[in-house]
Amino acid sequence: MADRPIEILALPPKLHQLFDQVVPLKTGGNAEANERDFLSRALAAFVLHKVAGATIEEAAAGITDGGGDGGIDAMYHSPATNTLWLVQSKYIHAGLTEPDLGDVTKFQVGLGNLLAGRFDAFATNQRWNTLRPQIETVLAEPGTLVRAVLCYSGLALISEDRKRLFEVLQQQVSKEPEDEYFKFQSVNLTTLNDWIAGGDDGRGIQSVDLEIHNPGWVTKPYETVYGLVPLERLKALYEEHGRMLVRANIRGFKGRTDVNEDIQKTLKNEAIHFHYLNNGLTAYCDRLELNNLDRTNSLKKRVTAKGFAVINGAQTLGSIAKCITVPDGAAPPSGFAFIKIVSLERCEDDRAFAERISRTANFQNHVEVRDFAAAYPLHEQLAYTLRPHGIFYHFKIDEDTPKSDEDNFTMDDALTACACLKNTNDCDFVTRVAANRTSLLSLEMVYPETEVIRSRHERVFPPDLSARTLWRAVQMQVIVLKVMGDSAKAATGATKAFYTYGRWLVLAVTLARHRPDQGEALALTDTEKADISARVSEYAEKLLALAVDRGFAAYDDIAGQQVLATQRDFQSVFKTQNDCKTLFTALKAEIWQSQNAPRAIGEEAAGQA
Repeated sequence: MADRPIEILALPPKLHQLFDQVVPLKTGGNAEANERDFLSRALAAFVLHKVAGATIEEAAAGITDGGGDGGIDAMYHSPATNTLWLVQSKYIHAGLTEPDLGDVTKFQVGLGNLLAGRFDAFATNQRWNTLRPQIETVLAEPGTLVRAVLCYSGLALISEDRKRLFEVLQQQVSKEPEDEYFKFQSVNLTTLNDWIAGGDDGRGIQSVDLEIHNPGWVTKPYETVYGLVPLERLKALYEEHGRMLVRANIRGFKGRTDVNEDIQKTLKNEAIHFHYLNNGLTAYCDRLELNNLDRTNSLKKRVTAKGFAVINGAQTLGSIAKCITVPDGAAPPSGFAFIKIVSLERCEDDRAFAERISRTANFQNHVEVRDFAAAYPLHEQLAYTLRPHGIFYHFKIDEDTPKSDEDNFTMDDALTACACLKNTNDCDFVTRVAANRTSLLSLEMVYPETEVIRSRHERVFPPDLSARTLWRAVQMQVIVLKVMGDSAKAATGATKAFYTYGRWLVLAVTLARHRPDQGEALALTDTEKADISARVSEYAEKLLALAVDRGFAAYDDIAGQQVLATQRDFQSVFKTQNDCKTLFTALKAEIWQSQNAPRAIGEEAAGQA
């Protein structure tokens, strides 16, 4: 396994990009130590920028790291919320562990001194002495809130002993359990990577103003407004925000489909009747605000939706954007679309309820199994992890999805690569890739209740699948499919069929032998690519020989030439589980023996046919 997670690889370049000009680098001495010092300070500033809303310059100015800082590496007072933010940051090069208990204890003690007004504890720190008058004034204000953040570049979660330190401190400074004065939070490498990838940008639009015609309003249990919105307003909204509007939807706008052709035909020919003939849009938001002047207006209401996202109606919205045209000087079309906006403000678990709304609403329209597979949370996590490295995983269907290349790949690419990667000796997954790929997209519980992972899709994409392993497996797949494809083009008859339909079995054995989970580099090296390419030809030759040896094919002498012939087409052979199991097990045994390769722990004897 790789020593360092790929999330840590994206952090230093981002910190340098943001803070090279504003956070001074130490000079002289050990260059490696100076670099880590910069990364730790820049990390503290990065947290202030993201959680407190400080500008880059304000965040950098808030760095207090140095002797006598009491474990507090940065601070910032937000005037807008009257909140004092206090940060301890630890740059952990390996990207795995949490901070030492001693460092965290120092932070807790420093916070205690500060909140108790013991400012002399920081007297030896020059930056603290400069900031002391401001801090004293801020803490003296009755409405001030204090937020402490422990930030570190490791994947491990904070242990209970460290959490307990801040629970004790909160009890000491709080008047009652519900007191909001002091709160603590931790930020680990997972969150940092989300920030770098843009995962904290939200699932929709920060704020949207809409005028709802013929409105209805539901107040309990969840505030909801519904009614009609002019088509030209929805077009303008899409032109302004694009796909961010439907980011929370389980699918994007698919472009030219039968359903969308029908929607667009209605828009072009009967825009005035559109709200009668279309299901409209469903959206959610974090909070709904009503214009006070419209409280008694039953004909229309102006509303502001904070954190607005369309979760059903991506095809409708995309079609409106394409079809509604308003020439210069012309009147906009007289048409409306129905919309329902649900506020999540009163939901106990707004994220879970939002996902439930999205899934339920989309069941009303034709939704493919692929669309629901795309909503499996791991896909988004993998995409966010790879994005900072310039690798883009397009797991949702969208008309703008680029073709797969050295920087882009789709769920189809990931599905076949991971199915072959997770293939076991029973060859269930590899034959499904060849014969019934849709079954691998299903989240239906098909395995017994005694199993931890019960759907095929979750077994193909298990929770512990890393983004590095996924991308390396996809790269290996590209090589295997090219070598097998080139061989198929150069062949005829049964030999051509062998290279065409045997490619997935060859891919499965290649992934089993070359282990994409090993090696720290995200991209395959040229040496790895060349080795895999050469091995694929070798594995294919061995597989063909085994197919002949096991009676799946034979060579006939025709006009003095040996011509491969089959009683059953190879397409049938490689779609039949028992046949694949026979060939796969024998092929692994021969490869492992010839290359003296160790078996994975728990792997059954590869020589058992």
